[in-house]
Amino acid sequence: MSHQPVIDIHAHYRHPDQAFVPPPSWVSEERRRDQLRHDEILHSFSRIVEVADSVGVDTRVLSLPAASRFTDYDTAPTRPAEIAELNDHLAGGVRDHPGRLLGLATIDAFDGERAAAETRRAVEELGLSGIVVDSARADTFLGAPETVPTLAEAARLGVPVFVHPTGTSLTPALIAQAGQLGSSYGRGLANGVALLSLIHRGLLDSIPGLRIVFTTLGIGALGIAGVWRARGGLAAADGRWEVSFDTMGFDPQNVAFLVSVLGADRVLLGSDFPHQVDADPQRVANALDGAGLSSADQALIRGGNAAKLLQRRPAAVPAAAG
Repeated sequence: MSHQPVIDIHAHYRHPDQAFVPPPSWVSEERRRDQLRHDEILHSFSRIVEVADSVGVDTRVLSLPAASRFTDYDTAPTRPAEIAELNDHLAGGVRDHPGRLLGLATIDAFDGERAAAETRRAVEELGLSGIVVDSARADTFLGAPETVPTLAEAARLGVPVFVHPTGTSLTPALIAQAGQLGSSYGRGLANGVALLSLIHRGLLDSIPGLRIVFTTLGIGALGIAGVWRARGGLAAADGRWEVSFDTMGFDPQNVAFLVSVLGADRVLLGSDFPHQVDADPQRVANALDGAGLSSADQALIRGGNAAKLLQRRPAAVPAAAG
């Protein structure tokens, strides 16, 4: 049998000028040490590839969400020039490591038509494979009117939109009450509400060809969507919507639930490298075997689905004015 490439759809990098932000006081000492080690890896595309080699990941799909790059993202003016420079840097790293790295362009989806124009430049001129956007900016969620130009342009270009978790105004209270777990749950809340916003606003129907990926942190939204009788649209067999989730955390029960709702065609290997556990072979096997998946479905999740998702499928609609 030929080798099935392992593709990690959820992996990160940092810009060379991005300073290390010391962890907050509620982070454990072990977590602090991990974050210092991760910072060294994240600044080097070559180191990212070295770590991928050590765990048997063939391709990392790298992204740097705007909220992760700019600590004042929720309150500061938009930074189109700095975001464009990020995408130039990422494109260079991808070119230097062909086949090993792919890139999702950083896009501030809340910047309206300027964000759509940068989406177009990043894909058509830089050759990046898709875009990463934040679930929310302050307490405005993806799906708000100002984000529609970016979503429509990604669909027109035929590239996926990775929706990354972010905090909200509720995050400090969640951290005060539940520490790291509260922080993760709050980010998952934002990720899930972004999906529910797209459903509520009808954008998964009104934007033809929109292919969108969420993280396991937002898994709770799938239960709410089922209550809203939207689960049929989410199922891969239905064909109306192209919504996928990653495997972040590699929990067998979560993977089994994702497959039960979306179908194996809509679940993607994603580790949140290097912040969470990596996609080493034993961990991946434990998650997929524990979820009771067939070898064919496991092959889809390990890399087959991502390979298909990352193939451009341009829509037959004109570009937005830019």
